[in-house]
Parts: sequence; C-alpha cells; structure tokens
Amino acid sequence: MIKAQITKKLPSFDLELQFEIPQGAVLGLFGPSGCGKSITLRCLAGLLEPDQGFIKVGEQTFFDNKQKIFVPARKRKIGFLFQNYALFPHLTVEKNITFGLKDLPKEEQKKKAHSILTKMRLVGFENRYPFQLSGGQQQRVALARTLVTDPSLLLLDEPFSALDSQVKSKLEKEVIELKNAYSGTMILVSHSLEEAYRLCSHIAVMENGRILQFGSRDEIVHQPVNRTVARFVGTKNIFDGSIIARNQDYATLRLRSYPIDLKVPNPNFDNTKVSAGIRPSKIRLFNANDGELKQRENTLQAKIVQNIIEPDGQKLFLKLDIPFVEAPTASTQAIQEYDLQVQVAKSENLDDSKIYHQGESCYIQMPVQAFALWPT
Repeated sequence: MIKAQITKKLPSFDLELQFEIPQGAVLGLFGPSGCGKSITLRCLAGLLEPDQGFIKVGEQTFFDNKQKIFVPARKRKIGFLFQNYALFPHLTVEKNITFGLKDLPKEEQKKKAHSILTKMRLVGFENRYPFQLSGGQQQRVALARTLVTDPSLLLLDEPFSALDSQVKSKLEKEVIELKNAYSGTMILVSHSLEEAYRLCSHIAVMENGRILQFGSRDEIVHQPVNRTVARFVGTKNIFDGSIIARNQDYATLRLRSYPIDLKVPNPNFDNTKVSAGIRPSKIRLFNANDGELKQRENTLQAKIVQNIIEPDGQKLFLKLDIPFVEAPTASTQAIQEYDLQVQVAKSENLDDSKIYHQGESCYIQMPVQAFALWPT
C-alpha cells in the first residue's frame, strides 16, 4: 500500500495531493502538461522534498515533515524510469544495468544482470554502448536497470513519449507483460488517456497540482465526477438542463438550450440543475428507414455537418434538427456549428461498413445508462 499526503509550493501553482494505492496496482497520473504529474513522481522518489505531509510505502515512511523524516532517494529502493532514459553514455549496457548493484558481489551482479537481460530480450547487447542502440533498445535497458534492484515501487515518467508508434506498441506490450509479473506497485505518467487505460488499473486525473478524480480506469472513463474530468477523458457531448421528473428507473432532463426532454439515469444527488454527458462512442446512429429504432428513448433526428474518416471508423459532427433556443454569444457561436460528436466504429465485415457523408440526414439514439450526470 502506498499512502501519500503532500504539499509543495511551486512557482505556478501549489501541489496538494492525497491518495492511497493498493499493493500491486498500476496507477496512471493523467492530465495536461504542467499540472504536476512529473513533480509528484520526483517527490515520491526523493528527488524533491515536499513542504508538508507524508509518504509511506508499505511499512516504511520515506517522508514525514512532523517527524522530520526525509529518506534520501538512494535509500528508498524505488525504481525511476526517466523520460529521457538517463543512461550513462560511457558505460556498456551491462554496466548501466549493474550500476545500482555495487553493494553486491561481482558474481551476484552478473547473475542478476543476465536474468534481467533475458527477461527484457537484451541478451547479446551486454557490451554495447547507449549510442549503439535504437530508441526502443535504450528504453528497455533503462527499464532493466530500474527493475534489477527489485524496487517496491516503480515510477515511469512518460516512458513512450520519444518513440515512434510501432516501437511504442511493442514496448507497451512488454510493459503489460512486466506488469503481470511484477509484484510491486507502479505509477505511470501519461498525456494519453488511451495509453493510461491500456496499462493502468487505476487513474488519477490531475489539474493545477490537484487530483480531480481518483478511481479505477472504468470509473474515470465512464463515471467522471464533474464536467472538467469529463472533458479530459473524452466526453465530448455535454448538455445542461433541469431534472423535471424522477422515478425508480430514470429521470427526465429538460435541456436548457434545446426544446428536448431526455431520459437519463436517476442521479444520486438532490440538485435539479445538472449537466449530462455522453461519450461519442455511446451514441447509436441509424438511417431514417429503421422504424423500430425510432421508437426507442432519446431518439432524435440530425444532419451530418462534417465527417472525418479514420482508420477504425468515422468521426461525425451532427446538427440536431431542432432550434437552438438560447441567443448566440461569442462563446457559443462556434459550438452552434454542431450539436453532437459521434464515433462510428468500422464493422468487422468491411463490406457492411457504411460511409456517412456530409449533408446526410440520420437518426441518433442515446441510451439512458450511457449518460453521466453532475450537479451544477
């Protein structure tokens, strides 16, 4: 179990974090550039001392300002994979890996190095120098050096940011395999929600030095706690309105900007003023001839105002066939160009994959349980 409660005054914001990570979990720190993700890792690693709070890894206390405890980085037994790998250019692969094993006998160093070289598919590279390696190979050496000391906590600071997509995909697979074999806890910094979702069991969404939401990856993606988190995790469609009726199955939301009532999940709060969000991939699209689907809840007619063809489907921007009832402002003018964003996956049978075109009319259906709601 990792427990941390830390504050650190910084030039642009104050870092104020509190979290607990279960043993063996993989936590992704996700958020915009400059929000404090990498600084958080540096505090955990002992490379930066917080102003207040505590950091506990298992039974060990690495930092506690009240007890005047600050364990230096070299004594924390924490592995840190830097964004630029930080390999020693004058040392061979083997010597880079054994650098942190100086307290062990030479034979034990070689034994552990050979074991990790085998695990990381680096046998045969022992006597090469970093400049003789590709970016992916350098990353594997850096990861091997981090793992060879058997750290109880492994910190990865954007480990794939400098790699091309093909190498990145291969190394992600290796990290997933490593995660399954590694008994310690991992914390990974990422700008990519997709990457964090693939690699992590838990995600912390950060902004300006604070954690906006901490939870399982599915909770973060499908149950964002507020509008800001929803935007960060890809909930592109957000409506404001008022709850006008409730029953045991659903609530009725009257939209503020459109003459529409939507059926949404019954919220677990009393506010009647709410925002409701739905991910583009959750909206179903069908043509005007499908009479059965038109009878389902939350079915609306729309027109495609823009379509973007992607490798795995299409991204569509739709304008609802109803008037926008609020007077336009500078902030809403651009938004009125479209009302909804829809992600259409390509069919497994490529011959059945319909290509939607700009100007085409269609119907959309928004499932009740696909909405997330927040009080406003």
